[in-house]
Amino acid sequence: AFRQRKDILSCSCTETLASLPITMARLLAVFVLAILAILSCADGYAFYRTNIPNGFNVQHPCDPSKTWQGVGHHSDQGGNARNQFGLDFKAAGYRWTEALCRNDSDGDGVSNGQELGDPNCTWLPGQSASRTVNITHPGFKTPIDAHPYVPGDTTTLDCSAFFQKCKAFSAPGVKYIDLRAPNNSKNSQVPAKETTYFNMNFELPADRQYHAVGFAPILDNLNVIHHFVMVGCDRPIPVGEGYEDFNFMEGCERTMYAWSFGMQDECLPVEAGVPFGGKHPRYVQVQLHWTNKNKHAGYQDTSGVRVYYTSKLRQYDMGTLTLGQLQLTIPPKKDAVDAPFTCTTDCTQTFFDQGPVKMTASFPHMHFLGKSLFVDVIKPTGQRTRIMDDKVYNYNSPVTYEYPSPQYMDIEAGDRFEGKCVFSSQDRNETTRWGFGSFEEMCFVFIRYYPSRGELSCSQYDSHDFCYQTSTVEGPRCSVFGYFENITITVNKALQECNDVIDIVEQEKTDLASSPAPTTAPNTNRPVCTSSCLKQVDRVLKAHRSPCQQTRHKKEWKLLNSLIETKMTSLDAVVTHCNTVGVVDEEQQNGNSGGGMIAVSSMVMLVAMACASILL
Repeated sequence: AFRQRKDILSCSCTETLASLPITMARLLAVFVLAILAILSCADGYAFYRTNIPNGFNVQHPCDPSKTWQGVGHHSDQGGNARNQFGLDFKAAGYRWTEALCRNDSDGDGVSNGQELGDPNCTWLPGQSASRTVNITHPGFKTPIDAHPYVPGDTTTLDCSAFFQKCKAFSAPGVKYIDLRAPNNSKNSQVPAKETTYFNMNFELPADRQYHAVGFAPILDNLNVIHHFVMVGCDRPIPVGEGYEDFNFMEGCERTMYAWSFGMQDECLPVEAGVPFGGKHPRYVQVQLHWTNKNKHAGYQDTSGVRVYYTSKLRQYDMGTLTLGQLQLTIPPKKDAVDAPFTCTTDCTQTFFDQGPVKMTASFPHMHFLGKSLFVDVIKPTGQRTRIMDDKVYNYNSPVTYEYPSPQYMDIEAGDRFEGKCVFSSQDRNETTRWGFGSFEEMCFVFIRYYPSRGELSCSQYDSHDFCYQTSTVEGPRCSVFGYFENITITVNKALQECNDVIDIVEQEKTDLASSPAPTTAPNTNRPVCTSSCLKQVDRVLKAHRSPCQQTRHKKEWKLLNSLIETKMTSLDAVVTHCNTVGVVDEEQQNGNSGGGMIAVSSMVMLVAMACASILL
């Protein structure tokens, strides 16, 4: 759960360990050797964790926002000596027995069952425990404040061994500012729905140019916080306001920091910083992604970010490059579903035509179905280097890959990135698609580099390249990327809601082809459209009302719309069909009025014309 510094560019395990601080070398020795020399034993831990309640949800005693993966081991990643709970678990035959449940392995006065959410010792494998939050570690005395580290006592922890402090945070002249909502404010109210994206507006110091030298997450309500992103804005925004929306405000497209569950502080390399103030952004938005799975009413969350900054500018500005796959369709009950992606040489020729850049760090982002991920860089000579290799991806404990100086890797014009996300849907009963929701999926890799060439995105939609540099664009909320995500999801949901109607339309096309001159009228007794289908189609119409298509990004808009042309044609046919046969109003049908037919609204009928004009 601590940030892992993986020097995977080195061919020698010995050289790798020698290049790191001695304390880090001790921590990583087992892990690095396991990754490079033998099959990672993390699969074994995953198996054993299913044999105890909340095995995947045990809080890290030093940082409750993170999880302890190797529950029975002294290392949070597992693989080394067993702690006392691990010894007791082995003695019980790796089974959750009543004796093991009632035992207090770490001697902190709380039984193993109480710590793991099974106080009555009734849990069985495959069931949910009676408590699933605030799961403490049965192998180490908690809380840490009440049980400080005692050398030689293996049930106490030295938290300083797990977390590398950023020296820049306490350097002379470094200040910090916290960006978060006040307690009990309207911006801290979590809606009673499964997924919410909430944006808050802030102003940074702007009397001169500054460099952010690092960032630290401020975590409040761990029951709901999923991840958050901080973006810089190229124009003024209403400071202090907040609103629900996945889209950022006009001109707010410069990613400055991103945090996902399990990540720690980000300490930037001494050569570079994230600029703000002066000619750089002074206004920022922090977007929180809340997951309120049980739709609990009354939650509050004041999570945010602490920005460490200095007026003593570093040599370079830091930039971000995003890679990934935007088309995900993951069938249920599958052990492995591949989602490959590429960043082509055409993109890197455009991005880095002014010279090479230094890649300093990278981190992946998938949701709960994420299983593994890798990324390679291929030079024009054909030399291939693996820069990321998550053999076992864990959403609750993602790995940040740091490439320590002087081994920063050059990325230059003509290079190519190839990668693949792998998903496991064994526990899902329905198809999972790309989306914003926690229980939808994503496939992204974020790369820190310097000197900055702007905000770079090199993603794919299926095999179609989507390559652009973020710049100031005209019009409200004109994010090419945001528009693309919004419209593809909206269209896919409309197709899903109207699936029965589309099947009917396709069958009628087949009937017409086999009998070009029908002698009877169309069969209007077939199942008719639902109002929920038409409402979703209406959302497509609203999503397409974007002034952004008239901006300098016309090439991108043309590409995006061409990708969904077939789907839009299907929705056009839906509207035509529904206008013929009528629409069932589910609310009336399920009420006491006996149901009824309603006409297709004139607003929805505009969809056909709107869809046609969008594709011109």
